[in-house]
Amino acid sequence: MADAVTVLWYGAAVAGVAESGRKMLVNRGVGYTSSRHFLTAGIACMALSMAAGDPMTLDWADNVTGLHNVAIVAHNVLGMLAMVFVAAFLHTLGQLRLPMPGVLTIFVVCAAAMATLYVLAGAHTSFFASPRNPSLSSQLYSAIYLGYMVGWLALLLLGLTVVARGEVAGVRGGVALAQLGIAVSLVGLCWRFGGALRLLADPHHLPRGSHFGVFTDAAGLLLFILGSAFAAATRRVFDRRDRRRKQREDAAIEHLWGRTRILLASRRRPPLTQPQQLVEIEDALLIVNQMIDDAIRRAIRQDLQFVYGLNIESMAAAVEIEIATATLVAHLSRPSGEHISDDTTDDAEEAEVWWPETERLRVDDGTRRVWLAAVGEALSERRVQRLATKIGPRQPAAGSRM
Repeated sequence: MADAVTVLWYGAAVAGVAESGRKMLVNRGVGYTSSRHFLTAGIACMALSMAAGDPMTLDWADNVTGLHNVAIVAHNVLGMLAMVFVAAFLHTLGQLRLPMPGVLTIFVVCAAAMATLYVLAGAHTSFFASPRNPSLSSQLYSAIYLGYMVGWLALLLLGLTVVARGEVAGVRGGVALAQLGIAVSLVGLCWRFGGALRLLADPHHLPRGSHFGVFTDAAGLLLFILGSAFAAATRRVFDRRDRRRKQREDAAIEHLWGRTRILLASRRRPPLTQPQQLVEIEDALLIVNQMIDDAIRRAIRQDLQFVYGLNIESMAAAVEIEIATATLVAHLSRPSGEHISDDTTDDAEEAEVWWPETERLRVDDGTRRVWLAAVGEALSERRVQRLATKIGPRQPAAGSRM
C-alpha cells in the first residue's frame, strides 16, 4: 500500500506533467517568448524526476533491471537537466551572465562524474546516494548532485525576484508562491547537502532527519507549480482585460473618426489605417477649436461640472465636436451662413501636398490615444447630444464669433 511519501511524490509528478502539458498547449499561440518554453520543459523534467525518484519506482526499477539504484540515477539526471532549462530560462530574461555552452559543460561534467561513481560503486550497492551508505563514493555522488541543484535553484530564486518587479500585483503573487516552493526545496536540499559533506568528513557520524529532504522536494515542486499556474491564470485575466479595453478603444476611435470626418469632407481618401485616422482626428480637433468660441466653451464646462463633477474634459470635447459638426452641416445646407471663415482653402492639390507631411507625425502616443478613445466613448452617450442641443449654434453666443 502506498505511504505518504509515495502519494506526495507521485502527486507532485502528476501535477508537474499536467502543468507542463497545459503550458505546451497555451504556448502554441503566437507571441509567447522562448523563456516560457524553457520553463515548461524544466517543469516537465522535474515532474519526471519526481516520478523516477519515488520509492515505488525505485523498487520496480531494481526488480526489472536486476541492478540497484538505477532509478536514483534517472531521478538525479532528470533533475539536473531541469536546471539546464532553468538556466536557459534565466538566460533569455537577461538574468544569467554564464553562456549556455558553459551551462551545458557543467551539466555534462557533473553527470559524467556521477555516472562514473555509480558504475564503479553503486550498481550493486544498497542505499547508494543515501545517508544509510556512508561510503566515500556514495556521499561524493550525493555532494555533486546536491551542490549542483542548490546552486541553480538559488539562482532561479534570485532571478524570479527580478522578474516579478515588472509584473502586475496578481502575477507577482503567483511568482511569490513559486519562490516559496523553491525556498522549501532549497531548505531540504541544503539540509541533505550538509549531511553529505559531514559524512565525507566523518563517515561514522550519520546525520539525523534524512527524511526531511524527501518531503521538501515534493512539497517545493507542488508549491512552485501552484505559483506558476496562479501567475499564468492571473496574466491571462489581465491579457483578456487589456484586449477588451483595446477593442473598446478601437471602436471608440472609429466612432470618433466617423463623427469628425465631416469636418474634413474635402479630403477624399481610401480606407485609412488607425494612425492615419488619428492624424485626421487631430486636424479635425483644430477645426473644432476654431469653430467653438470661449463663451460656448465656458458654458459647456459649467453645465458638465454642475452635473458630473470635475472629470469632464473628454465629455466636453465630445460636446464641442457635436456642436462643430452641427454647425458645419448647417453651413453646408445653407452656404450663405457665417459659420465658416471664407479664407479656408480646400484645394485638392494642396491636400495631396499636405498629406505626406502629416503622415510623419507621431500620433499613436499611448496617452493621447486613450484620451481620444475617451472622447469617442463620450460621443456615444445621449447626454452629449442633449447638452450639444442645449448649447449649440442656435444660441446667440454661437453666432457671435462663427
